[in-house]
Amino acid sequence: MGELKRELGLGYATLFGVGLILGAGIYVLVGRAAGLVGDAVWLSVAFAGLIALSTAFSYAELSSMFPTAASTHTYIEKAFPNLRVLAFVSAWLIFFGGVAGAATAALGFASYFVSVAGLGSNAIVPVTITLLALLSLLNWWGIKESASLSAVFTLIEASGLLFVAALGFLFPQRQPDYLSFNPNVDPVLAVMVGAAIFYFAYTGFEYQPTLSEETKNPERVVPKAIVLAILVTTLIYILVAMAVVRLIGWEDLAHSKAPLAEAASRVWKPSYALLSFIALFATTNTVLGFLVSASRLAYGLAEEGVVHRGLGKVDKWRRTPYVSVAFAGVLSILLVLLTDYLPKVTGWRLAFGQYQYELIDLVGKTASLSVLLAFLLVNLSVVVLRRTEAERQRFFRIPLSIRNIPVLPLVADALIVVFVALSFSDWIVWLSTGLVALIGLLLYKR
Repeated sequence: MGELKRELGLGYATLFGVGLILGAGIYVLVGRAAGLVGDAVWLSVAFAGLIALSTAFSYAELSSMFPTAASTHTYIEKAFPNLRVLAFVSAWLIFFGGVAGAATAALGFASYFVSVAGLGSNAIVPVTITLLALLSLLNWWGIKESASLSAVFTLIEASGLLFVAALGFLFPQRQPDYLSFNPNVDPVLAVMVGAAIFYFAYTGFEYQPTLSEETKNPERVVPKAIVLAILVTTLIYILVAMAVVRLIGWEDLAHSKAPLAEAASRVWKPSYALLSFIALFATTNTVLGFLVSASRLAYGLAEEGVVHRGLGKVDKWRRTPYVSVAFAGVLSILLVLLTDYLPKVTGWRLAFGQYQYELIDLVGKTASLSVLLAFLLVNLSVVVLRRTEAERQRFFRIPLSIRNIPVLPLVADALIVVFVALSFSDWIVWLSTGLVALIGLLLYKR
C-alpha cells in the first residue's frame, strides 16, 4: 500500500469530469437513440439528464463528507453499517460500469477510426483493444499527465459539439418537429428506451470522487467539480440533440456510423473529416477517464480492506496504483472480447420491436444498468445520513430539503425505478450484471 500524489485543483477536476461525461455517448449513441425516438430525441436526452443531475447532487454532498477513493462503498457503508456486503456490491457495480464504459467508449473510437482510415468492420475489435492497452499505460504513468491530456482533449471535443450545434441552428437543412416520434414505437416507451441507450453519455460524474485522494482540498473541490461538470454537459447535450435533427433526418442518423460528422457534412463537406477527427479525441478522452476512475475505485476498495490488498499497491516511482490500473485495463479488454465473441457463437440477436441492438448498445446498457442500481443506494444514503450523522460537517448540501430530508435524491430514486422497469427488459443485460455482481462477491473479503 502507499499514498497517492495530490495534484488536481478545481479546474483539472472539473475538466476531468466533463471529459468523462462527454465523448462516446453524444458522438456515437445519439444516432442510435434518434433512430428509436425520432425528432423528439432531445426528450430522451433531457430525461436521462434529469436523473443524472439529481444523483450528481447526492455524490456532491457525500463526497464533501467522505473524501475517499472508495467513494460509493464508503457512502453506503456509513449509511448502512450492517449491510457492508451491499455497500461492496454497489461499489463493485460502479467499478464495472467504469470498465464497461471504457470498453463502450473504445468501441466508439474504433467505429470512427475505421471510418476515417477506410478499414473494414473486422478491424473494430483489434483497434479497440489496442487503444485500451495504450491508455492503460498512460494511466500507470501518472494522474497529472492523464489529467493534463484529458483537459486538452475535453476542450477539443467540446468545441466540436458546439460547432455542430452552431451549424444546426444557423444553417438548418430541415425543420424538425421536436415533438414528433418514430411512428413504429410507443412514444413514452421510446423516450424511456432511448434514454436507456443514451444514458451512458451522462455516466462519469459518479467517478469524480474516486480522485479525492489525488485532489487538493477535496472536501470543497470535488463537490463543485461534480456539479459544474454535469451542468455544462447537460446544456451541451440538449443543444446538440436539438441541432442535429435540423441537419439530418432521424432515419439517416440511425444508420450512420459517424452521426454527428455526417450531419455536419450536410452543411459543409469538410466537416465530416473534421468531426470524425474530433470524435477520435472525444472517445479517447472518455476511455482514459473511465480507466483512471475505475482503477482508483479498485484501489480505494483495497484500502478499505474489502478486496485483495494487492489492488492497493502503489508504484514507488510513478505513485500510481499500478495493480489496479492493470486490473481495470485487462477487464475492459476481456469485456470487449466476450461481447464480440458470444453473439457470433450463440447467434443471439436482441431487438426492441423493429429496432435491432448492436454491440455498442448492449455494452452501453450493461454499464448504465450497473451504475443505476448503485445510484438507488447512494441516493438513499444521503437521506439516511442526514438523520444519523446530522452533525457531521458538509461542505456541500443538496438544495430543497423538508425537515432536513433532501427531496431530490428521493425523486431521483423514483425516476430510476420507473426508468429501469420500463427500459431494461433485456434478459442478457440483467444476466451480465448479475454475473458481474457474483464475481465481485467471490472477490469480497469479509
